[in-house]
Amino acid sequence: MSQSIDTIVAYLEVLHANRHLIAAAYCQGGIALEDENQRRIRQLMQHRVLIPYFQQDFRISPTLGRHLDEVFQRQRSYAVGANFGDLTNRLRQLIIEFMTASHENRPEDQEDYAAEYDAGVFELASLINDELLSLRAITENQFANVSTMAEKQRQNEFYLDRAEKIGETIALLEGQSLLGTLSDSPLLKPLLEVYRHQVLIRLAGWRSTHMDITAVLKAFLYRLRQIEPNARRIRAFAHFLRKNPDYQPPESEGIQTLPAWSSRYVGLRLKTHPDLSISQSREVLAEIAQSIASAKISIVRERAAGRLINDGAVNSVRVIQPKPVQLAFHRYLQAACDALLPLSAIGWKRKQPEFSRLDDDAWLLYAVHSIEMLGKSIKTGRLRGLEVKRYEAPAEHVRSGNIVIKDVALWKRT
Repeated sequence: MSQSIDTIVAYLEVLHANRHLIAAAYCQGGIALEDENQRRIRQLMQHRVLIPYFQQDFRISPTLGRHLDEVFQRQRSYAVGANFGDLTNRLRQLIIEFMTASHENRPEDQEDYAAEYDAGVFELASLINDELLSLRAITENQFANVSTMAEKQRQNEFYLDRAEKIGETIALLEGQSLLGTLSDSPLLKPLLEVYRHQVLIRLAGWRSTHMDITAVLKAFLYRLRQIEPNARRIRAFAHFLRKNPDYQPPESEGIQTLPAWSSRYVGLRLKTHPDLSISQSREVLAEIAQSIASAKISIVRERAAGRLINDGAVNSVRVIQPKPVQLAFHRYLQAACDALLPLSAIGWKRKQPEFSRLDDDAWLLYAVHSIEMLGKSIKTGRLRGLEVKRYEAPAEHVRSGNIVIKDVALWKRT
């Protein structure tokens, strides 16, 4: 085990040994220095877990606090997201340094920059994904953690601004400024594969999630602007009542005729429902149900009149003709049963003029599928006594999981 791994394990053991103290500092917003915890607090200060706040009070490190907020999904008011612009500029600089190290024949520095680039792309993709998940949770919960409408509107505009910054980052990642640089030089092919694996395959999902979040935020902001005039009048009336606590509304005796708007209100249509959570209601309902006489159900069975199924006419026989690809595979199996050497499916098909219209890829796909289906019962199936061989193309790159079949061959087992 290397020295760096030993150091990390020792640090994690310190966190585990002081887990109760760290949890108390996180949940309570800080912890005070006392005689019984003095040694442990000093130890956590040496590892930058706790930071002095005021005199004998200590708070948890902001970086560790943000990690715990992310793990336990704790929402902070006006929480600032990641600086995606700086992260993207860092990737550009790492690409430049990678190219420079390659041109100057410094392979060790080139590997270091490639590793830093890989970690940077992973960090950027992870932060974008976490930021979108955080905004989605906020919008689904309607972020109703404020007490005034003005504060609600400011909070909505703040989250909308965060969503727009993420949208700008997504547009930048799929643009030509970074992707075009990676595609220009063959030397950057390993970096392009990392970028495609970590970013490009996720862009569609990020864009869809971002559009949903932005639509919800804009709808909330529009709704708030609609009710703002009424809310302003209500606030003004509430302020008037606070300034004049002895205010009494005018008497309605002098009103001879009701205004026109009063006749538009039809009143409340109330519907009563029994409360089944009260035991007395359940007992009364049970007594009512028992007092209801059971209905007599009588089923009258009527026998339908019969009808002739067949009037004596001879049914016509329809002969189903096999498709050309089915007929070709049947003849290919017959030829393979007589062949002692591997018989190529593509080669055999190309020598048959009547099947020249069959596409090679479609014919090979049908042949491979049929061989796999017939091969499931190798002892009793039609492939009994035949050998099967697939010719596969080499993988395009190391991380490719695709299997490309170029041809398949059958021949009689000796």
